[in-house]
Amino acid sequence: MHEKLLLKCTSDIWADEIVSLLNTYNIASRHHDESQDQRHGAYGPVIGIAIYVYEKDYEKANDIIKPILKKMNDVSTFCPKCGSEDVARFPLRKDNSTLLYSLCIFLILIPLVYIGYCNRLGFESPSIANYIALAMVLLGLILSFVTKHIQTNHKCNKCDKKFYHY
Repeated sequence: MHEKLLLKCTSDIWADEIVSLLNTYNIASRHHDESQDQRHGAYGPVIGIAIYVYEKDYEKANDIIKPILKKMNDVSTFCPKCGSEDVARFPLRKDNSTLLYSLCIFLILIPLVYIGYCNRLGFESPSIANYIALAMVLLGLILSFVTKHIQTNHKCNKCDKKFYHY
C-alpha cells in the first residue's frame, strides 16, 4: 500500500493531537520529524512534522482532522516585539516586494560596478557621475529597508509594531 502526505505540522503538539485522533478512528498513520534530518533542505523550504496515511484512508482522515485544522488556524497571533495578543489583522497589499528588491539590487550593484571598472580600467570618472552613483547606492539601501515594512498584514494595538504573519 502507498502512503500519502496528509499534512505538515509546525508543532509537536498539533502533530501528536492529530495522530492521536487518527488512532481513535483506527486510521494507521506515520509521522516524521523533518527538522531532525541531517541534510538541511532535504524536504523543501517548509520543514515540520509530516503525517502520512494510507491512500485508502486519506479522504476519511481529511474529514476527521478538519476541526483540528480550524483550531490551528484560529490560534491567536502575538506581537513579536512586546508579546501582546491584542493584534489587528488587515489585508495584505499586492505583493510588489520582488520588483522592489530587484530595483534595490539594480540601484546598488550598477553604481558599484561603474565605480569599480572606472578605477580598474584607469578612466577618470567625472565627479558628478560619482555623486550620482553614490546617490543611487543610498537610494537602493533606503528602499531595501522601506520594502521590508511594506510586507505587513498585522499591527499590534499596544506598541504599534507592524509585522507579517501567515
